[in-house]
Amino acid sequence: MTPIPSRPTFWNVPVSGQVLIYVLGILSVLLCAWGIVKAVKFIRSGAAAQLKKDVPERMRRLWTEGFVQKRIVRTPVGKAHFALFWGFIFLFFGTSLATIDWDITRLLFGFRILQGDFYLFYKLILDFAGLATLAGLGVAAWSRWIKKSVSLEASPRFAMLIGSLALIIITGFFLEALRLAAQKPAWAGWSFVGNFIATTLFSGVSAEKLETAHLILWWIHGIGSLAFIASIPLNFFSHMFKTPWNIFEQKLEPMGAAPKIDNIEEQETFGISQMKQFTWKDRLDFASCTECARCSAVCPAVKMGTPLDPKNVVLKLQHAFANGGENEPTEKFISEDELWACTTCGACTNACPSRINLPDAIVKMRTHYALEEGKFPPGVAKTLQNIASVGNPWGMDPDSRLDWAEGLDLPIMDPDRPVDILYWVGCSASFDKRSQKIARSMVKILKASGLSFGVMAEERCHADFARRLGEEYLFQTAAAENIANLSQYKFGKILCACPHCFNTLENEYPEFEGGKFEVISHVELIRNLIRDGKLPNLSENDIATTYQDPCYLSRYNGLSSEPREILASMKTDMREPQFCKENTNCCGAGGGQFWSDGSKTQRVNVIRFNELKDTGAKQLATACPFCLSMMESAKAKEKDETIQVKDIAEVVAEHLA
Repeated sequence: MTPIPSRPTFWNVPVSGQVLIYVLGILSVLLCAWGIVKAVKFIRSGAAAQLKKDVPERMRRLWTEGFVQKRIVRTPVGKAHFALFWGFIFLFFGTSLATIDWDITRLLFGFRILQGDFYLFYKLILDFAGLATLAGLGVAAWSRWIKKSVSLEASPRFAMLIGSLALIIITGFFLEALRLAAQKPAWAGWSFVGNFIATTLFSGVSAEKLETAHLILWWIHGIGSLAFIASIPLNFFSHMFKTPWNIFEQKLEPMGAAPKIDNIEEQETFGISQMKQFTWKDRLDFASCTECARCSAVCPAVKMGTPLDPKNVVLKLQHAFANGGENEPTEKFISEDELWACTTCGACTNACPSRINLPDAIVKMRTHYALEEGKFPPGVAKTLQNIASVGNPWGMDPDSRLDWAEGLDLPIMDPDRPVDILYWVGCSASFDKRSQKIARSMVKILKASGLSFGVMAEERCHADFARRLGEEYLFQTAAAENIANLSQYKFGKILCACPHCFNTLENEYPEFEGGKFEVISHVELIRNLIRDGKLPNLSENDIATTYQDPCYLSRYNGLSSEPREILASMKTDMREPQFCKENTNCCGAGGGQFWSDGSKTQRVNVIRFNELKDTGAKQLATACPFCLSMMESAKAKEKDETIQVKDIAEVVAEHLA
């Protein structure tokens, strides 16, 4: 009778060894659990954090971002990590199933799970899992020591971490090979890796030598595996539990909604100046960093050589907490120059597999400097004074806000006249000569659509960039004034042709009493008008066109397909740059950089301009007045006359019948 295949647990291991490995195993699990509990307690000891409660959505994101790893698999190295991750998962569950099979079902219920065809399939899967894990570790080593990626640490620490895990996998394969060489079961081929090693290296070796080598290697493999388990909370591999936790607890509010200071008039301190002021969620953010440097690779501040490197900022804060710096001031670890260099473009958070929200933390640290010390980047203080005194960053006479509309017969909002659309023009399109063409184009489009609309004479700057620079008081003052003015009128939707205006009114004003309005971006409105046949007879446009996705539109608010649909409706020859949609590269204007004298990040516009130009396009379309200005500036610096730069509203207005 042919024996039934089954897992030969503890083959060749004496009873004393079995007892000892159980003792060590229980100890290692207890040490691991103790370390995890200690880490969780320390993280939770941070200041309170108000998180939106939506468990189903959090579970969905944990699956898609933690297990499916949709952000990680964007790169070849990310795909390798995906293989490592799932290989490790299968090995973990394989080991757990072996424990259940031997110590629970066999002892308590008298049957084996790992036998017959299921056991053979189990062996096959685990061999594939082991190879996948080794492949992932191999790519990690290659990236650090062969390719020598400057953003990845190639240190003895990582050599030990990668090597120790690889050693556990390799010794596992060799253990299986030694057993197969000694036992020679008929089903050895199902363990194809172990069988290959057995037939290649151990053919003809005596049973006694095989058993001796097996027992020695069994102890090396067992002790190594248990030491790995016990040390998880103490080293880099602690991200195995911190990262999923942080993904689950990630910010569910709109990405573009900066944290609000409630009851600002009653506060005695503002922002964060001491490490102990960080919330437990901030601590979890810093602790869950995987050191992959994806944030640094996409950061515009890094590209321009500023002091800011998001990975370094997170790791400095992580190490500060780990080394007893809880009662230290933040300036001991993070400099002002690092904080002021951020464009708040959100590229770091978008790329981060752990979903670390660094821009919000930077804004909170900026708030301390702004409201407690009155410190700002060079040139910004005057711009903020302009907003406070005359309601616009240019310092222009507020009575000239509607001068751009001369000759357009522009309808002004009247409390007694309800309209479909309240057009929020924005400061840039009101006062900047180049951006005024956007506003005039929008009026042309609105009149062609047949929608009733009007502009609000009382409109003033919403101070979005002030909030990003930490001047929360000015932002809240402007918000209260604008909300009061908007509330006088009856309208269906607020239309914004500036992503910063759109993000503020859509995502941040609802935090304030009476501030919830229906807001629409001009790319949404134009797309809808075209789709509904309300902008008929648009002439075709065969000019090769590329599109610059504004960070606050595509990445913060997910509006990237709408402008492409608009251009496609005119049969435009679209040329996509390498970095587009939610992975767009920043123009360098956000986070107050547009107003900062000599900001290094403003030079990133030349990098982005050349990326867009490399598509071969003759027309560069965008949907943000600041992107427009930065691209025009880059075009001038490059002395390039081969490409036109236009807002998408201008493109559409030009092709109206």
